[in-house]
Amino acid sequence: MQDNNNTNENQHTYDNGFHPKEVILKPNYKFYHHGFFFWIIHKLTVYLTSLVLFFPKMFIWGFRVKGKKNKKYIKGALVISNHTLPSDIFLIKSSIRTKKLYLTSLQSNMGFGIVSSFFRWGGAVPIPTDMNMLLKFNKDTYNEINRGSSILFYPEASLVPLCDHIRPFMPGVFHYAYGSSKKIVPLVITYHKPKGLYKLTRKNKPCPHLNILEPYYMDDKINRRLSMDKAKKDLEQIMSDYFIKHSDYYYDESGNKIK
Repeated sequence: MQDNNNTNENQHTYDNGFHPKEVILKPNYKFYHHGFFFWIIHKLTVYLTSLVLFFPKMFIWGFRVKGKKNKKYIKGALVISNHTLPSDIFLIKSSIRTKKLYLTSLQSNMGFGIVSSFFRWGGAVPIPTDMNMLLKFNKDTYNEINRGSSILFYPEASLVPLCDHIRPFMPGVFHYAYGSSKKIVPLVITYHKPKGLYKLTRKNKPCPHLNILEPYYMDDKINRRLSMDKAKKDLEQIMSDYFIKHSDYYYDESGNKIK
């Protein structure tokens, strides 16, 4: 598991050796695609991704989906997940085939050429770094939420591979949830000791499981700031408690091994 003793929780620590080209989003950039042609290509992209990942998910990684009964809540919801695998966005998308599920991503992830094009057809939406474009992103995101689409956010912001605890959340997704009165569906990726065949295929690596939890509804009877703070605190606790209870590996924020 990842040793997070010296990790700055708000920094992107993962470097896979591939460095993207600089990405500049034009003022008229379309964050959310629509239309018949897009959805046909989108479905083909998701199907192809699911097909490619089927064998490694089942026979190499030991990947499992738990809480499938809660998949029905994802439609028209804001979805959040801990960010602990370079491929987690593909695992989530191929495991939860809800129509109109967009997935937010770093703007820099759009700089990998044809791979990024595939990424976009799969529903990826870059979060801009430019303030003016961020304003447009916020407006377009609210519009998309009101259209009934589901959008995935990583409230931890940074990717820390195989991270062994839930890290502090950023407030972004809670702005959208409060402003739209939409439910939030938490996903938790937990890690488990390899058993059987997976002792050979995983060796010293854990098997990831995707857990779909019950939806959370923000308190709209208090002001925005209090409601956001409460939701942030509640969901950090809910997801952390679930991770601690169900994951075979857990370290506290000081790096001390709990189990």
